[in-house]
Amino acid sequence: MQMAIESALAAHFKQAEGPSVAGVSWLVRIEHGGALYHARVKALLAANASRATRRDQDFQARTTMQYLAALIEGGWHPADEREHTIEISDPPGAPQCPWWRFW
Repeated sequence: MQMAIESALAAHFKQAEGPSVAGVSWLVRIEHGGALYHARVKALLAANASRATRRDQDFQARTTMQYLAALIEGGWHPADEREHTIEISDPPGAPQCPWWRFW
């Protein structure tokens, strides 16, 4: 199985309840079982995501592809179309900056 990002659209996505949320709609090409598929994943940024995570599009893309890989390993087949929405927060071990600063 191979995956690659084909396109991405960064936007603020409306939510049923509450304000819109920043994120990226990723279109992922998946080569699986000798066939080619596409999946669109809406990756919303967690409210507490750091500025570094919000700017790191490579991390966001890798997280999106890891999500799809885990689904495939769990039995989902890319031919089964569905809506994919995930929330991306800071990676484990990322330094947590305090909300205050010394000036």
